[in-house]
Amino acid sequence: MTARWVRILLWGLVVLLAVFYLYVRSAAGAVNRMDYRGADLGLIPAPSFELTNQEGKIRRLEDYRGRAVLLTFLDGHCKDVCPLTLQAMADVEKILGRDRGRVALVAISVNPWLDKVGEPAYVAQKGPSPKVWDFLTGTEEELRPVWKAYRVQVAETSVGKFTFNQAHDTGFFILDPQGRQYRYIQSDVNPSLVVELLREALAGEAR
Repeated sequence: MTARWVRILLWGLVVLLAVFYLYVRSAAGAVNRMDYRGADLGLIPAPSFELTNQEGKIRRLEDYRGRAVLLTFLDGHCKDVCPLTLQAMADVEKILGRDRGRVALVAISVNPWLDKVGEPAYVAQKGPSPKVWDFLTGTEEELRPVWKAYRVQVAETSVGKFTFNQAHDTGFFILDPQGRQYRYIQSDVNPSLVVELLREALAGEAR
């Protein structure tokens, strides 16, 4: 093989590598853009529930109809991830401004073994939390069907005769004013993005 053909083959290899690099980078960018806005939930009806808030009042999903809902699942006694989720909810509440009254902030307990029905979340007393929100509790028998309906995995553990929550999924379900599931997004994203998605749901732009 002559030196000329070697040079041609090398240049061809360089071009192929460059094309492959650009393709991979473009594909990764597309995935990142999809991930950036969370998972599209297809506007399927959100599972209903009937639980008790921190003031002892019964709350059903239908009570929030006409408002967008920022829904999460929270361990009221968690000391690591859950305080950050509450901080994010508080930040969302501030950023919403005039739209605050059009959005319901809701957290459902994943720790019926420590969270008492009708009582505030212990973690909310230790750091920032929304000014107006519902912390919904219930018995284990009431909560388990809700976890299952929203596909929330709760890892429980027992020490002696006591059971408590060891770990659970973290993230926000964004529901539109008709009670349909719009997006699921991790709670550690920029709160401004969460507000953007909530406003899309409010404006009927959820698709």
